[in-house]
Amino acid sequence: MKQSDEENLYKSFRKGDIKAFEHLYKMYQPRMYAYCVNLVHNSDIAKDLVQESFLAFWENRENIHTDFSVVSYLFKIVHSNCLKYLRRASIMSNFSDLTDLKLKEIEMNHYSPEKNIFNNIYMKDLEKIYANSLDKLPEKCREIFVLSRQQYTTSIEIATKLGLSLRTVENQLYKATKILREELKQYT
Repeated sequence: MKQSDEENLYKSFRKGDIKAFEHLYKMYQPRMYAYCVNLVHNSDIAKDLVQESFLAFWENRENIHTDFSVVSYLFKIVHSNCLKYLRRASIMSNFSDLTDLKLKEIEMNHYSPEKNIFNNIYMKDLEKIYANSLDKLPEKCREIFVLSRQQYTTSIEIATKLGLSLRTVENQLYKATKILREELKQYT
């Protein structure tokens, strides 16, 4: 399916078109199911988790933004539901062999870029959105934020380097954080 066809289908889905939703379901459900089974190792539970994910996708269709590809967004929902299930199962002791260490190992393996292509798609999209949001910051504010958060420079070092007061640096960091948090709130 061409990207423009997928975008049109997605737009119809967001408007509440049940046929568009059915088409998305038929297109992506098998991959979601296979992915889910790989994580939870139980076909019945995987079916339920995929159904819950598609239900959440439908119920929140108006709040979902098109900056993500549809498939990466769906995989993120399924992945999140699988991890929630595994946490609950671990807590409820349904899996005697699933210790906290094993759960953390599963989480780390599936967050590892080498192991999860779908997470890569999501992260690339998120990185683009972050970069665009960063570009929207005022020049001096962006410079201070980058020095602090990406180059790990202390506020005192930034103030000295740029010839600013410590208070100005801290105010600019606060401002940048507030703007970025607002820009990215729908993605967190």
